[in-house]
Amino acid sequence: MLDLSSTHRAFGPNAHEFSAEASGLLLGKLIATTLGWRPVEALCVGDLVLTFDNGFLPIRAVRRVVLWDGDGACPDHLRPVEIGADLLPDVSCVRVMSHQGIMVESDFAESHRGDPFAVILPGAIAQFGLAQPVHCEAPIEVIILEFDSDEVIYGQSGMLYHVPAAAGIGGPVDTACVYKILNEVETRTVLQELHSANTTN
Repeated sequence: MLDLSSTHRAFGPNAHEFSAEASGLLLGKLIATTLGWRPVEALCVGDLVLTFDNGFLPIRAVRRVVLWDGDGACPDHLRPVEIGADLLPDVSCVRVMSHQGIMVESDFAESHRGDPFAVILPGAIAQFGLAQPVHCEAPIEVIILEFDSDEVIYGQSGMLYHVPAAAGIGGPVDTACVYKILNEVETRTVLQELHSANTTN
């Protein structure tokens, strides 16, 4: 189990400084491992997690972060968002953090970048009205996993979660990363494509 002594807090007057840690996985998310589906909070350093491109890889570090302690109103930038089942193919309705990148497959991404797989941010999906911010009353805790490099890992309900390399957490988006995070214009185009495809099927 995770050592709770490593837990730290990211709220208070300067909570906006920690918004990058909203890229973590909410407690309870099930992740594919060599031992089957396991809650992200049960994962430990050395556990083997199934990645999109590189098979099973060991976790190099695990951090547990309290983004909001439940006191007062939850800051908007820390609120999870709920993505409906009618947006992403084969994905059930799911709640994720606003900066938790998710991988999608898109014809636009393939024609625009030569790769059909790209990463979008749930916060951007909410900005375009295709996901809803969640009203929060209980504290928000996330688990941040680290690997040796950028990875995408398998979550239950058809989700593919982007896990940035440790050096990239909290820093600017690195355009040289293995997985490209789409900008606002690209995101809008991909969302229009995905929404159209899933509402006409």
